[in-house]
Amino acid sequence: MKRSGDGRTMRTFVWFHRWLGIATCSIFALWFASGAVMVFHPFPVLPLSDQMAMAAAVDNREVRVSPAKGWAAGGDDGRSLRLVQRADGPVYLLDTGDATAVIDARSGDRLDVLTRGQASDVALKALGHSPADLVGLFDYDQWIAHNRFDPMRPFYRIDVGDAAGTQLYLSARTGEILQRTYARERAWNWVGAVLHWVYFTPLRKSYTAWDQSVWWLSFLAMLVAAVGIVLGITRTIAARRTGRRRFTYFRQKWMRWHHLLGLGTGFFVLTWIMSGWLSMDHGRLFSTGKASDQRLSLYAGPMHTTGLVTLDRLRAMPPARQIALSSINGTPLMTLSDASGTMSMFGPSGPAMSAADRRRLILKGLRTAWAGADIAPGHPVRSNDLYALAEGMPAAAHRFEITGEATTIYVDGDSGKILTVMDASRAAYAWLYYSVHTFSFPGLIERPMLRQGLILLLLVPGFMFSVTGAVIGFRRLQRVV
Repeated sequence: MKRSGDGRTMRTFVWFHRWLGIATCSIFALWFASGAVMVFHPFPVLPLSDQMAMAAAVDNREVRVSPAKGWAAGGDDGRSLRLVQRADGPVYLLDTGDATAVIDARSGDRLDVLTRGQASDVALKALGHSPADLVGLFDYDQWIAHNRFDPMRPFYRIDVGDAAGTQLYLSARTGEILQRTYARERAWNWVGAVLHWVYFTPLRKSYTAWDQSVWWLSFLAMLVAAVGIVLGITRTIAARRTGRRRFTYFRQKWMRWHHLLGLGTGFFVLTWIMSGWLSMDHGRLFSTGKASDQRLSLYAGPMHTTGLVTLDRLRAMPPARQIALSSINGTPLMTLSDASGTMSMFGPSGPAMSAADRRRLILKGLRTAWAGADIAPGHPVRSNDLYALAEGMPAAAHRFEITGEATTIYVDGDSGKILTVMDASRAAYAWLYYSVHTFSFPGLIERPMLRQGLILLLLVPGFMFSVTGAVIGFRRLQRVV
C-alpha cells in the first residue's frame, strides 16, 4: 500500500511539474534575464537634491496664514504639512494619506490643480527654457504607476527635448516635479524592472490587483521549483541504482540538460524565487518595519494644535525650496531644504538645531512613543550597516536600540522621521529577502562590483536552466496540439 501511495504521489508531482512548469519556465527565464538588467539599470527615481534644484524658492513674505490654520483648512485627517512654492504662490500641502489638500498660504482657500499655462511656467523656470512638449493632464503613466504618487495625481509630463530624451513629471496638484526619466533608462527598464516586477501600468495602477497577482504568481513558481527539486533528486537516485556512474537516465538532449542544470542550480533557483516571493510579503508573514499610527502620534505629540510653529516664526526663516512642518514630543519644528537638498532643522525659537540637539529631541520622542522601554542614545549608522544599505536609508540615518529587545529604530537624523522599526520579524525578513535575493549582506554589500559579479554568475545558469524548461514545454505543447 505504501508503494502504491508513493507512486501516486510521484505521478501527481510529475503532472504538476510538467504542466505548471510549461506555464512558469518562460516566466522564470524572464525573471532571471530582467534581474540581470536591474543590476545595472534600476528603476528611475528623482533624487531629492535634483528635485530641490528645480523647485522654486518659497516666498515666506507672502505667507499670511499660520501653519495651524493651514492644517485646519485641510481637514482633520492630516498626517504631515509642508510649505512649497506653486506657480500660483506659496501653498500648504496637507497629506491625508489618500490625497493631498492644497491650501493657499495667503488666503487659506483650498486650491484646484494647476492649469496648463501654470504648468508651462513651472517648466520654463525649472529648465530655463520652454519645454519641447507638455503632455497632460493624466493620472497614470508607466513611470509614475507606484502608489506613492497617488496623493499627487494628476500629472503633467514635461518633454525637455534634449539629447538624453529627458522627461519630467509635474504634479498638477502640488506643483512639484516628482519624477525624471531618460530615454536610455526607459528602454532598459522595459526589459528590466517592468518585466521583473510585472510593472505594467494597467495592472500596477491598482495596488491590490498587482499585489495579489504577483504574490500568487511567485507562490506558484516557488512550488514548481520545489517539486522540480524533489523529482530531480528522485530521478538521479533511480539513475544511480542502475549501477552506472550517471546522474540522469534522460537521453533526449533538452531533458538531459534540464535535469543536470536543475541539479546544479535547483537550490539557487528555489531560494531566489522564494526570496522574490517575499518581496511581495507586505506584512503577510513578517512585520512591515513601519511604526504604528499610535506610536507615530505619541512620537510627534499634538501636531495640529500646539505642535506647529507660529506665523511670525515661519516668516522669519531663511530662503528654502521646501519647509516641512512637524513636531517631535510636542516641540514645533521646521525642516528647511535648500537648492542642494541639504536639510536644516529649526525649533520654535533660535538658530538651526545642532546634530546633538536633534538626537536628544529624537530620543525624547522615542521614549515617549515606546513608554517603558529602555532606549539607548542613538548614533549614526555604520557605513556597512546591512539594513540601512539594503533599505536605501539616507546618509543621515541614526540607530536607536531598545535595550533587552531585538529591536532597533532607524530615524532620519536630519528630518526626525522614523524610517524603520527593525524588530526580530523585520530582521528575519531582511536576511531572507535582501541577503538571498539581492545578495545584500555584510562583506559583500559594501563591495558593489564583487556583488554584481556574483549575482550575474548565478543568474546566467539560472536563465539557461529556465530556457531548457521553456523549450521542453513548448515541444510538449506542439505534440498535444
